[in-house]
Amino acid sequence: MPSPTRLSILQRSLLWISCLGASALLVGYGPGKPDRDHLQQKIELNREQHQIPGASVAVIDNGKIVWAKGFGWADLDNNRPVTTQTLFQAQSITKTLTSLAVVKTLQRAGISLDEPVNRYLKNWQIPSNEFTERVPVTFRMLLNHTGAISNPYPDGGYRLNQTLPTLVEVFEGRPPATNPPLEVTAIPGENMRYCNGCYSILQGALEDIRSKDFATLMQVLVLTPAGMTDSTFNSAAVLADPKTFAVPYDPQSQPWPGAPMRSPILSTGLMWTTATDLARFNLALTSALQQSNSLINQALAKQLTWPSSSATRSLGFFIGNRKGDDQENGLYLYHSGSGVGYLSQSIISKDGQHGAVVLINISPEWDPKEFPQFEFVNETIAQIGEHYGWQ
Repeated sequence: MPSPTRLSILQRSLLWISCLGASALLVGYGPGKPDRDHLQQKIELNREQHQIPGASVAVIDNGKIVWAKGFGWADLDNNRPVTTQTLFQAQSITKTLTSLAVVKTLQRAGISLDEPVNRYLKNWQIPSNEFTERVPVTFRMLLNHTGAISNPYPDGGYRLNQTLPTLVEVFEGRPPATNPPLEVTAIPGENMRYCNGCYSILQGALEDIRSKDFATLMQVLVLTPAGMTDSTFNSAAVLADPKTFAVPYDPQSQPWPGAPMRSPILSTGLMWTTATDLARFNLALTSALQQSNSLINQALAKQLTWPSSSATRSLGFFIGNRKGDDQENGLYLYHSGSGVGYLSQSIISKDGQHGAVVLINISPEWDPKEFPQFEFVNETIAQIGEHYGWQ
């Protein structure tokens, strides 16, 4: 429970509304409308009921971002509200951007998705064992989560007071890394099982193929062409200015000790971003399904979004319905994310007409069995879909 001197989420919500005033409730895009006001009021009430410190929301309708808004608090102790520029860790939504960078890089280098990854890894190799001797791990397997690679971060990353290992030290399981060496744990390509280890190796492959660091590559390949002007993979720069990001909280609305988490693995979840920037990425991707653009050509966009390891999993996204549930032949592309102090959801219709992004700064411990705070995220997506008539 919060201490008696610490304001409750509800008390802070009242302060938030009184401080910002009615005009500030419509931070974002386009003219204010009464129906939009009503939707935002429902989202704010739901945030209070679920005791979510802060949330960032962006909404797509008729193929454009119609509004974006911060709800609640980025920093409870300092009464700092969430704005549309407040940075959150995207968590596993980051994988959608990583997948796009991979297919662009492979095409430019003339490398097939079905080539063994070890041919292109220079600083480390996927260890040979009884499974890889039968089937080598390919780029396609890493992208669609069938590579069967072990977990690279059993603790969810590294806290601010921990020494950060290198990427190779993580792969090899050498101190200060806290994980065992990465290995293939089953026959590659046989089963889809969500795989952070797979996307970790994709970071190493990109860096080895292009001879550049991952953050630089992502800026050139994805962030700049998608118009993601507020997003970055430079955690050091973000953490150097605490006023720029949302403080990560535990279920008791206390700051997670030693968080935000850090890691040499950026490709799986450590992009700092805004809901608006993720909406821009989704629009650029779905636009390319109709016509090539500066982010990606049409053929690669289709390759990223067609079913791959299952009817509901493509190379880069999950496929489902408007609520973000898996559904064969679903009309929506989506991806969620979870980590220490942050939860996220990104969804867009394949035609780019409807979508939303929701980011919040509270979560249970790393890798829990349940995420009760995700109810707010799911309910917000459902409220937006109902309001705008998503099919």
